Amino acid sequence: STQSTWGTYRMERFLYRSVEIQEADAVAKAIIVEEAPEMIEYPFQFPELKPYEVRLRILYTGICRTDVNTFKSNHFDSLNPVVPGHEVLGIVILIGADVKNLKIGDRAGFGIQRFFCENCKACKEGNTHLCSGYVVPESHLLFDPYFGGFATHIQAPAKSCVKIPESLPNDRTPPLFCAGLTAFTILKQYAKGDARVGIIGIGGVGHLAIKYAKALGYRVTAYTSKLAEKKETLLKLGADEVRSSGSIDDLRAGAGMHDLIISSVFTTDRLFMHAYIELLASGGTYCQVAVPPNREVISLDVAQIVVKRIHFVGAMGGSVRDIEEMLEFSAKHNILPDCEVFEWEDWSTAYSKCENGTANFCCVVNCDAYAKKVGKA
Repeated sequence: STQSTWGTYRMERFLYRSVEIQEADAVAKAIIVEEAPEMIEYPFQFPELKPYEVRLRILYTGICRTDVNTFKSNHFDSLNPVVPGHEVLGIVILIGADVKNLKIGDRAGFGIQRFFCENCKACKEGNTHLCSGYVVPESHLLFDPYFGGFATHIQAPAKSCVKIPESLPNDRTPPLFCAGLTAFTILKQYAKGDARVGIIGIGGVGHLAIKYAKALGYRVTAYTSKLAEKKETLLKLGADEVRSSGSIDDLRAGAGMHDLIISSVFTTDRLFMHAYIELLASGGTYCQVAVPPNREVISLDVAQIVVKRIHFVGAMGGSVRDIEEMLEFSAKHNILPDCEVFEWEDWSTAYSKCENGTANFCCVVNCDAYAKKVGKA
């Protein structure tokens, strides 16, 4: 039954047993949901390594808006203690008996997906990120009900772990596993020929979408509500043009200009949503990336979509095969996120910058230095 299955996953959660740091396998940055206002140190022991799992010593981990929403239980009720993190780069230190794709010492990483069944229609078509074979909706995630990458180490199935190309640096690669993957897969799937791409919301996903779109040969227009402040930066990232998204009149000036819109923002304002979609030419695709918290509803003008034959789609992440392709493409074209890198002791600052949208696009935390400091390296 569903209830007994949830019980199984809750028991799995508590296998991350809290211990004194001297006895710990790893240390996590955790929040006790609705109890502790700040992040806490959580030394813990992993459950026994399964034959199909690997354990990584994390070198650097990224912080994503999804992690913020997980801490706040904005999308689903998080279990206690919650340890998110799904932009993980580390060194393989343990491998299960059945693992064939990795060896000890490999530099490797995880994205948002922990589990996929390999047997459902989506998996057989290579779309492992759309797997329907997991039992509980959250059980396929790298984090919650499991412990994610906000830690010195992580343990998860090897089939979701990929090797890192040699030329990609440790400290700037982690955001590629989420923001980079999402941007790359959207462009690969929906941008064709001489597509004109518009990007609304230039944060982690948006600024990498600019870089990938230019490398793929598309014309790129970046939309920002802070035109005077951001224009020069966005042009340096590779945008051909930067326009204001600060008002409906500003947006109307670009009506019909684009074949693909990638939106990393959401609005419950019906008129703004209409103006965003109106940026598309007939037959264009509007790809929504940002997910509203607490199931807020976006209002769409159905007549607008029908008359202009607009494709309204959503996107998040990609398959293991997509991750490998994205990393190889990034290495070949030297595409890396713009990041602020923080030490372990500055977790709260890094998290706050991500939460408030004040970071220089992406936040990454150095976990390796702390692991060495506390004897967990």
